Amino acid sequence: MIVKFVEFIEPIVFNTKNPRNTINPISSKTLGLKEVSLGYLTTSVEKTVWLGQQLGVQLIDGDIIALIGDLGGGKTWFTKGVAIGLEIGPDCVVSPTFTLVNEYKGRHQLFHIDLYRLSDTTEIMALDLEDYLSGEGIVVIEWADRWPGELPEETIQVELRMVDEYTRELRFSGSHLRAKEIITALRERVGISLREIKKSETC
Repeated sequence: MIVKFVEFIEPIVFNTKNPRNTINPISSKTLGLKEVSLGYLTTSVEKTVWLGQQLGVQLIDGDIIALIGDLGGGKTWFTKGVAIGLEIGPDCVVSPTFTLVNEYKGRHQLFHIDLYRLSDTTEIMALDLEDYLSGEGIVVIEWADRWPGELPEETIQVELRMVDEYTRELRFSGSHLRAKEIITALRERVGISLREIKKSETC
């Protein structure tokens, strides 16, 4: 299975004027940590799922994955991959657009949150969704840019962007020690057998 690899040296800066393509900044100033960023191009749904699986196998209770990006960018497919990595059947994973939260039991408990249809901060806060961030499981949040306030510092941001009908660009970033540990391990797990694309080759 071939997945193209891109390493983004500079921190990813999201457009704060477009709430659908931004995420609340995760502060690491108190730790003085630099953000690490890693990117891949996948050319099919299967490869997006596979990439999610490579992330999922590394996750433990307390890890938080914040998914942002285009509608149809593959957030739910990516989450299916994370579930496979946690020994959860992918057919069990469906987007909780109307239920807001789905819970799956595998090697660890997985809480799958979807904020797509919620745009009002007060409405989201009234749901007490922060209770899911207590560390008793792994949390994946679709449309995480709609989360009110800041997510915990250890959160890993994953931006999914549609390049064309089949190709997706996935960017992983984080500043906390735990996030950096996971992203570094992801590169070692996925990147060894892949052709690295220099930044100058990307648009």
